[in-house]
Amino acid sequence: MLKASTPAGNLVPSSRWRVTTVRVLVLTGLLGVLLVAGHITVVPARAGTLFDLSTPSESQAADDASVELGVRFRSDAHGSITGIRFYKGARNEGPHVGSLWSGDGVALATARFTDESPTGWQTALFDRPVGIVKGSTYVASYLAPHGHYSVGIGDLSRQVSRGGLTVPVGGGVYAYGAGAFPTQSYKNANYFVDVIFERATGSQLPGSPEAPASPSAGADLDLPRIPWEGGPAYWKQFPKTDAAGWDDPNFFPVVSWFGNVSNDEEVAYDKSLGINTYSGMWEGTPYRLFEENGVYWIGSKLNETFTDDARNWVGHFLDDEVDGRYSIASGQAHLQSIVDAIGDDGRFKYANFTQMVLGTDFDRVAAQTYVNRYTDVVSADMYWYTIPYCDQKPYRDVYLTPVSEDNCRTASSYGKMVNSLRIRDAADGKLQPLWQWVENLNGGPGASAPAVHITPGQLEGAVMNSIINEARGIAYFNQSLSGACESGNVFRQSQVIPGFCGSAQVDAVRRVNAVIHDLASVINTQSYEYSFGDGLDTMLKAKDGAAYIFAMIDGSSSPGKRTFQLPPGARPSSVTVLGENRELSVADSGRFTDGFLAETTYHIYRVAIG
Repeated sequence: MLKASTPAGNLVPSSRWRVTTVRVLVLTGLLGVLLVAGHITVVPARAGTLFDLSTPSESQAADDASVELGVRFRSDAHGSITGIRFYKGARNEGPHVGSLWSGDGVALATARFTDESPTGWQTALFDRPVGIVKGSTYVASYLAPHGHYSVGIGDLSRQVSRGGLTVPVGGGVYAYGAGAFPTQSYKNANYFVDVIFERATGSQLPGSPEAPASPSAGADLDLPRIPWEGGPAYWKQFPKTDAAGWDDPNFFPVVSWFGNVSNDEEVAYDKSLGINTYSGMWEGTPYRLFEENGVYWIGSKLNETFTDDARNWVGHFLDDEVDGRYSIASGQAHLQSIVDAIGDDGRFKYANFTQMVLGTDFDRVAAQTYVNRYTDVVSADMYWYTIPYCDQKPYRDVYLTPVSEDNCRTASSYGKMVNSLRIRDAADGKLQPLWQWVENLNGGPGASAPAVHITPGQLEGAVMNSIINEARGIAYFNQSLSGACESGNVFRQSQVIPGFCGSAQVDAVRRVNAVIHDLASVINTQSYEYSFGDGLDTMLKAKDGAAYIFAMIDGSSSPGKRTFQLPPGARPSSVTVLGENRELSVADSGRFTDGFLAETTYHIYRVAIG
């Protein structure tokens, strides 16, 4: 650390402050017992730590200033942080408070250390596990209000990996003051701050209810699976979606927002585009159009033709963009009043928020409350290709999943929004389906938006990158509010106006929706955790003896050729590129190469297993 001159350099090595700690792990169901310096803390038995029983070379620095000390780390798997640990010397007086932060400084959770021992490792558990996402960076820290912290100068001159977590070189961080986000480092010092990490296993995040098994049950690939909400089986908990068949592995929700219909022909046209669900509609729309045409309604009771037992009325739409239209207190009170009025009628509750809840500028607790407290399905809209955000100067990257300026207006940004929403959703240890909105022409509000429209290729790329990043539904913003092709109902105008200016985009909607519906039974299985190589954004599934790889380039690389390394258990002589009438040869090493012409290009590969 560096304060005034270099007090950390004034440390005098000493062994008299070293203590011996004993760690006893007793399996009792899914719990273990951590005995540290005579104090017992109950932790999950499958939990891991970074430094275990390591002891510092100096247990109490001469520095007596108030300072936040931390460690920067990332995980190689989804999971939960259940608590914070730190090593304490005899002069490190409290009170001590531990914190978990996102990599860009958003406070995710805090815990107060109680019943501390005089020296040794101290542990504080959070009130509830905090979900963390594979590959993302986090910081764990504690406040030493009177200094005299433990330190090991140079201990982090090499990367440290243990228990599924990795600390980079120089990962020890600090910030003087009364609890600020620590970002400074000094001579690769380790300040002996640690976490209790519970790696997600099977189908659940730690702390969440056990999710139903994947429809493709069986060890098709010997790889860990991502946490998920349960896929099609999730819908069985709601009597209306269960009765409507939403638990069918071949069903995938594709929503038209304000896609008004007035007759059977209009519904049939929308179905030809792959639309099977509506939200936002003229209040006089007769219910029979939904039931007789096998499509679904999410919203309020539009009129007297809707009855409580209407099977195709499957969900309630609570409201749109409440986080952007109300103060935090008013918005949350508004949503709670809606939820209280609805009660439990067998239908799921759905709300859409703005991108604000996914950013670091928005209050963390409020964002987590919005995303987790009121809904059974949640989404957040951000129309990267057609709104002004990417053109702002100076550019500000404010999202939980970073979006760089160079790759802002790309399909990868849509997938990053799904990832950011997952971080918010996982905060309470439970998961719900995440849906993604995509503009089918222009998502901008009037004159403030650029006079541009999403291209057909961009539309397909945005949808597919959302799917690759585990979106469980797609909602189309079916209006165009600026530019040369304005429309209040893009789908309908494409049906009735010859040569409509948005016809090419609507054709793109039809194409990409057809891919989703054709592969719904694959998409609706639980994905595997696996990286195929650098420069790729991928999703790996398996069904009926075959692996399916959905692939695009990632948001930090340029189009071009990519090499895929297949996982063990998949060593065919060739792979099939679905929908493209191509076969690619596979080397004995399990590698194959393919090209991506643009940032919007996607390929789907089928690979024999065994």
